[in-house]
Amino acid sequence: MKVLKFKCTLLSDVILNRKSATTGPNETLDFIPGSNFLGIAAGALYSKISAKEALTLFHSGKVRFGDANPSINDFRGLKVPAEMFYPKLSRPDVELYIRYRATDSKIHSKQLKQCRNGFYDFSEEKAKIIWTETDFAVKSAYDRNVRRSKDEQMFGYQSLRKGLVFYFSVEIDDDSFAEKTLVEALVGNKRIGRSRTAQYGLVKIEEAVYGEVGSGRPTGNKVTVYADGRLIFLDKNGMPTFQPTAEQLGLAGGKIIWKDSEIRTFRYAPWNFKRQCADTDRCGIEKGSVFVVKFDKVQESFSSRYIGSYQNEGFGRVIYNPAFLEAYESGEAKYKLDKPEPTPEDKLRTGGVGVEGESSVLVEYLRERKASERDIYKTVNEWAQKWEKEELFKGDSFASQWGKIRSLATSADDYEALKKTLFDPDRGYLTHGVAKEKWADRRRLEEFKEFVDGLEPEFARHSIVNLAAEMAKKCKKN
Repeated sequence: MKVLKFKCTLLSDVILNRKSATTGPNETLDFIPGSNFLGIAAGALYSKISAKEALTLFHSGKVRFGDANPSINDFRGLKVPAEMFYPKLSRPDVELYIRYRATDSKIHSKQLKQCRNGFYDFSEEKAKIIWTETDFAVKSAYDRNVRRSKDEQMFGYQSLRKGLVFYFSVEIDDDSFAEKTLVEALVGNKRIGRSRTAQYGLVKIEEAVYGEVGSGRPTGNKVTVYADGRLIFLDKNGMPTFQPTAEQLGLAGGKIIWKDSEIRTFRYAPWNFKRQCADTDRCGIEKGSVFVVKFDKVQESFSSRYIGSYQNEGFGRVIYNPAFLEAYESGEAKYKLDKPEPTPEDKLRTGGVGVEGESSVLVEYLRERKASERDIYKTVNEWAQKWEKEELFKGDSFASQWGKIRSLATSADDYEALKKTLFDPDRGYLTHGVAKEKWADRRRLEEFKEFVDGLEPEFARHSIVNLAAEMAKKCKKN
């Protein structure tokens, strides 16, 4: 068997929708399916070779165009395994477990959370995250007759961002095929994905040498099967199934332990451009899923291979007993997910350093706003607890009046106007009518006015709104 390795660099943004539907929200895939490279090769060679050669090359499964995963440092990245879990409110770079090995009840009491998203470089003991940055653009359909945008035909495109690097391989079973011909068909500037006639889809494919995770020998009588590619299996009636047999996983004689396995599924209908219609729905198991298979005897080492259906399009690649699924007796993973370095967007969100090394004005404003809110909540809570302790509003119906105060504070133009609305000797809400008698009792009016006068004008309305809401709850409780 020959293995041809390639590097795919995005020269422009690329759109690879998860669903073939053209309406509603749609997300882009974070990898490039092997069917794209099969299509490139078929477009270049189909008319130049015989029907028998075309059948063997593109439809028999003897030539398998693998998925291109995002990669860094000349090492092919892999989807984070679904067997990796970390405690809720913690991070996977701090504490990480392989779930089926974590048998201690203390570990499960930590409320483990599954790792689901992201590709990682597992070339070292600490796996590095690979950022698959995306972009979003709003487009409009074009009316060629009137030479302008069509009415009511707006849509959004999410795309993989220009500059990302992907690695993939092509496996050939029959050595008689011309390796040089296939390489010439793939290498060069090509277009993939949607909107290829617009500004999207341009990629550069070249031959490359890169490292990747291989299969290993099991340490006990259990074998882990990691889904490097998406898996599609058919049952004995030819129908898609999410419950393959051990034989279909390439492990005859074993038994799948479903309670230890972690799988995620997908479903989509591929669009056939030649026939201009959708093909049969494909239902399968997502990348990163892990099966645990038990044997009576210890097994020998395995080699990575393709299993299941649609292998020619990159479906079915699995890795047996990868090193990153090894764990200590406690269930703690031997591999760790390295703490990701913050992106420029993360720095802006968390108040860090901006893209050009200077603090963002917006971040500084939000930070001051958050600090001010903390001060407001602290002041409000102190006053509310004081009045509750002194039973200043106990025994009378005040919930509706606090609701009115909150409404007045929300609609007031400024601090001075609000004070006049509440405390004006002739027309103030608290100084005449039914409210006057209640607020005059037990120095309630004086206490509340003292609170309002002590507020900073900039945050007065916000403070009174919060106090009124809190006091309304306490008055209803009492």
